[in-house]
Amino acid sequence: MSDVLTYNPKKNIIIYGAKQLTGFAEDDMITIKPLGDGMQIFSGADGEVGRSIDPNSTYEVTVSLATSSKSNDYLSACFNKDRKTGSNMMPLIIKDLSGSTLFFAKQAWIKNFPESKRGRKISNQDWTFNTGQVDDPIIGGND
Repeated sequence: MSDVLTYNPKKNIIIYGAKQLTGFAEDDMITIKPLGDGMQIFSGADGEVGRSIDPNSTYEVTVSLATSSKSNDYLSACFNKDRKTGSNMMPLIIKDLSGSTLFFAKQAWIKNFPESKRGRKISNQDWTFNTGQVDDPIIGGND
């Protein structure tokens, strides 16, 4: 008999700089996308197979916040400061406290302002971050 595992979206924390982000979108609140190719395969005409390791371990991380989230103010200020000074790279941490997922980028920055929509209902603000090299991220399961 196998154990029942539980995922709790409330136990995902995201910290950018020294501030924890809050006020997430209804669904798909975090997307972590590698920008490198990981392992590439080579197959020669004679059938010999090799592989190469792509040294690019940078990522694109998208955090979806509700338009009502106060974290939008914080991220706007972070982007504006970085745009003016070019010196506002900060750490980005994503941790699932109900599981083993752990992503840590020592250097991360906001790529651009999100597309902004306003209507009758609360919508999403999708903030995209780029990172420097990331060592040993864990995309894990749950307890």
